[in-house]
Amino acid sequence: MKILTKNSSQTIFLVVFVLTVFLGWTSVASADGIQLIQVNGRGVMSLPPDIVKISIGINTEKENIQEAINENSSRVESVKTALLSIGIAEADIKTISYSLYSSLKYYRDNTAGPDENIYSVYYSFEITLRDASKLNTVLDSCVNNGANNITGITYDSSGRESAYDEARNLAIDDATTKAQKIAEKLGVTIRNVDSIKVSDNSTGFDYSSRMGMGGGGDGASSPSMEPGLVNINVDVEMSFAYSL
Repeated sequence: MKILTKNSSQTIFLVVFVLTVFLGWTSVASADGIQLIQVNGRGVMSLPPDIVKISIGINTEKENIQEAINENSSRVESVKTALLSIGIAEADIKTISYSLYSSLKYYRDNTAGPDENIYSVYYSFEITLRDASKLNTVLDSCVNNGANNITGITYDSSGRESAYDEARNLAIDDATTKAQKIAEKLGVTIRNVDSIKVSDNSTGFDYSSRMGMGGGGDGASSPSMEPGLVNINVDVEMSFAYSL
């Protein structure tokens, strides 16, 4: 491409400036001197969730360490039995953490002696629910059988892998279309793809709450949960070699 006059040079500069600002691209040279058009592309797929990950915790506190441990163990078994009875597979109930610690009773009761302690036992596990419609049933079963912490609810989809492939293809198509439009505007010819970088920015919905440290729910009913959609977002950065 030959630029013969000052005015034509200014015109080319103006076109490049507009494309850079409004279409999000840059024109650079590679290490071996190949002229490149660099663009970004995005692909998005949205899926209804059919998998739910629920994080449940059971906390017990007693002045006697053995009583704290025993009560916690009893509640854990009660919750697990309730989950199995409503069709949750044992393989979908996973222990996440177990802790035992003490604190001075004086911080809660200033009449307590220096050797008096409160013993706390905490057990948490993750439930994989493969039928999202049963979420409220599972939450109610946990709370009404001894759970007193719900620390997270995360939605996912069993179709994530295939949706990711489709989102990636959409992102590549988006970047390619942008590069072709830029090349057409500049009057140059796209030769080939020089490089590509793929970034996964997939998101789902995560609801977190924390319930009191007391006993079980005793007939409590959980609020209705709105699952929304699982979004599969893929971004690409692509460089296209071009010729004049």
